[in-house]
Amino acid sequence: MSASLSPLHETLARLDARIAEKGLDRGDVLDVRELSRRTALAEGEIRALLDGAASLDDKVDDRIRGRVRALYEAYLVESGKRPADVCRNVAGRLGISDKWARSLLNGDKMPNVPDLTRLAEFFRIGEGTKFFTDPAPVALNTALRRILHEWEGGLQELDDGTEDGPLLRFTLKHGVVTLALRGRQLTPRKQEALALMLEGLLSSEEAER
Repeated sequence: MSASLSPLHETLARLDARIAEKGLDRGDVLDVRELSRRTALAEGEIRALLDGAASLDDKVDDRIRGRVRALYEAYLVESGKRPADVCRNVAGRLGISDKWARSLLNGDKMPNVPDLTRLAEFFRIGEGTKFFTDPAPVALNTALRRILHEWEGGLQELDDGTEDGPLLRFTLKHGVVTLALRGRQLTPRKQEALALMLEGLLSSEEAER
C-alpha cells in the first residue's frame, strides 16, 4: 500500500479504477443510502468521506451511541415492529429493564461491553462490537472492501468471516447494488441457489418482453 494513501483512500482509488474499466457510474455502485444502512453512518458523512474529506473527530462513546440508535431506527422501519415490542425483546436479550433498553436504543445511555456484544447479536451484525467502535473511515472501508474483494479476487472470505461472492457477482452483473444481506451469513451453496433463482426470474421477464 502506498504510504501516501490511507486504507480508505486506497480502496476508493482501486474501486474507481474498476468502475472506470467497467464503464459504470460511481454513484450507482457506491450507493450512499445502502452504504449508510450497512455501516450505520450518516449519509452526509459517507458522501464527505467518498469525496476525500477527512473524518470528523468524535468521541468513542458518541460513536457507539449514535450507531446503536441508527441500527434501532433502521430496524423499526425494516421490521415494522412497534418500538415498545423491540425494546421488550432487547430487554429480554440483555437481561435489563424495558426502560433501560429504551434508553440504550435511543442513544441516551452508553452500553457496556457485554450489552454491546448482545446488541450486535440481536441486530445480526457480523463484525460484532467493531461495528460500533470503528472510526467512520474504517467502517466505510470495511463496507467498500466487500465490493472490491469481489472485483479483484473473486469469491473470497472477507475480514468479518462472511462470503458474498455469488450474490455480489449477481448484483454487479445486473446493476442491483442495493441487494444486501447484512448479518445473514448464508453458506456459499445457499448464496449460489439464491443467485440462480434471481437469474431465472430476470431471464423469464426478459423472455416475456
